[in-house]
Amino acid sequence: GMSEGEVMLRVRAVGLNFRDVLNVLGEYPGDPGPPGADASGVVGDAGSWSAGMHAIGSCVFGLGHAPLASTARSAAPLLARQPQTLSFEETSTLPVTWSTTHVAFERAWMRAGRRLTVQAAAGGVGLKAVEYGQWLGACLVGTAGRPHKHRHLRLVGAAQLCSSRDACGYAFGVVSLLRGLRSHGVLNSLSLDFI
Repeated sequence: GMSEGEVMLRVRAVGLNFRDVLNVLGEYPGDPGPPGADASGVVGDAGSWSAGMHAIGSCVFGLGHAPLASTARSAAPLLARQPQTLSFEETSTLPVTWSTTHVAFERAWMRAGRRLTVQAAAGGVGLKAVEYGQWLGACLVGTAGRPHKHRHLRLVGAAQLCSSRDACGYAFGVVSLLRGLRSHGVLNSLSLDFI
């Protein structure tokens, strides 16, 4: 049976992350559990306590257990009501990327006027960090590898960009773009010299 804090979700869309790619390739360190977590769908059933949070038939998105199926279980607090302006496919891309960005910004005390370096700014978390940083009024320096990624980042308003392919080029670029000021935080998903 279902516990009082659970929701049964009729899955409509699932967002896959890099963790899921590593998982199915057998490259994830340790046991990552079943692929998938980000999901959106319609509440099919809810435990006694959960029914107060999510009515049966409501459209929600968030984190589910093993959502690569027609139904999945979720803890009620890990789901949110889906805005009418977004599709199931769109909201299924949000939970992990937005949560990661929010927690990173909170821990870095990010706010208007503070400076943040966003590594791999054209990736999922990177794009959310650019959007979140713009909303806060923070000063962002983003990194990306290929020219088409730099073009895309400029289109979404990230004007201060440097390389994520060459660590020396990156270091020189960040120092130049920050004009000798320090970065208050780095949201990093790269490795080796970039750390």
